[in-house]
Amino acid sequence: MFSGEAGGATANVDGGKRLSRLAVKPWRLLGFGYYQAWIYLAVLSTVLFTDPDFFSNHLQFTRQYFSLSVAVCLFCLIFVSQKLDILSKRHYLLVAAASLTAMGTVLISLPLQDPDLHFVVVVVGMTMTSIGNAFLIVTWGALWSRMDTDRMGLHLVVSNAFAGCLYLVVTLLPSFIAVMLTAALPLCSAFTLLASEDEPLRQQEDTAAKPKRLLWKAIAAMAVIPFVFGIARAFSSPVEAADFNGLQHMIVLGMTVFATAVALFVTLAPKQRIVIRLYRFVVPLMAAGFIALPFIPNAYRWMAFSAIMCGFYSFEGLVWLLQPEYVFRTKTSTIKVFGWGRCLFHFFGFAGATFGFYVIDQGMALSSIPVPICLALVLALIVLSTYVFTEHDLRLFIAKPKPAYESDDAHVYRAMSAKYGLSGREGEILAMLGKGRSAPFIADSLFISKGTVKTHTRHIYDKMGVHSKQELLDLIEGESRGFR
Repeated sequence: MFSGEAGGATANVDGGKRLSRLAVKPWRLLGFGYYQAWIYLAVLSTVLFTDPDFFSNHLQFTRQYFSLSVAVCLFCLIFVSQKLDILSKRHYLLVAAASLTAMGTVLISLPLQDPDLHFVVVVVGMTMTSIGNAFLIVTWGALWSRMDTDRMGLHLVVSNAFAGCLYLVVTLLPSFIAVMLTAALPLCSAFTLLASEDEPLRQQEDTAAKPKRLLWKAIAAMAVIPFVFGIARAFSSPVEAADFNGLQHMIVLGMTVFATAVALFVTLAPKQRIVIRLYRFVVPLMAAGFIALPFIPNAYRWMAFSAIMCGFYSFEGLVWLLQPEYVFRTKTSTIKVFGWGRCLFHFFGFAGATFGFYVIDQGMALSSIPVPICLALVLALIVLSTYVFTEHDLRLFIAKPKPAYESDDAHVYRAMSAKYGLSGREGEILAMLGKGRSAPFIADSLFISKGTVKTHTRHIYDKMGVHSKQELLDLIEGESRGFR
């Protein structure tokens, strides 16, 4: 029988070994960056469009269709998930979704002579990539809903900088090679995701759901920020393909520099959680970009767009960090939370870009950016961060359970897992079984199938020498007195 100190030491040693194993696999931190780089290359470059005339004629449509089609595919995925347990087979579906995105990417890039046929093929290719991206998004969400928040934050800030670097490299390559590498990026993201199953886990204690007002405040932020960015995205879209390529290249270059600086500060600054540090960059960067946008010379306007883009993608990372918190604390389905969250994100980005393109069509934003619009956007950002979703609200949203609760329960299950040689996933299930959770509840909470839960439960019984749930509960009650 272990004492409390011995159990804690065992848990610490086990946790230290686990983190040391993770430390030698930094390539995992790049996994989401492959997906982001694909987005940059598909939306912020002409890599996939070998015909400059086709791109110039359909610039607004292609950018808008991608945002809207991803939102529609996510909505359909939510509907399907209510009928089928699709995440239980996510390993197979993830590879299929990444492959579908890769095939759609190649389809978009096909050089066809018939303009009408070319347009149809591009629409089909973009639809395929949207379907694949929708499933890739929610599968990353399934991992992040289990992953430690600060570790997840590290994934996101590193991926931001890596995606920009990857974009800059791919756009310098010959067209055929660039297309093939772009098509391979979703597969790289999927396989990295599959290899990241043993990342550090969140605490599995039951905690009270967050007040609904915090949820509505977060939703307001998820509506305003993408809308504002959508307007900037439209303003940074000149009609000529050659101008588009040059401007976007400089924008992403500046954004990558900003993102690298943010990543270094967020990971190295002491005594603050990564989520809080990241939030402090969002509004200042976007506001500074919009303030400078109407007044900065055209030759340097890319710097303002870079600041806006970095602020937006920092906020996007923040949204990714908040959604797992909501999944964990409310026991809501991952697909519903991440699906609706991304639907909202893409829809308001689409709405903002539609407004921005309308302004351009009126001839108001080609030579000079409208000052009133930029000032209104800056005011909206300031009101949002000061009165709607503040840093204090964010702290409440991500507040960790009380240490006393953690030491009372989680400490016991970690020590028991170490004593009986349970794996990390078996330890999770042991803790939930000890709290009287049913197999369906455990399957839904951990995003695995009921059959997988039963298999892990059988292994737990074998390792702990029990034959029923009641025997397991009796053993936990008896052993816990020695571990406390």
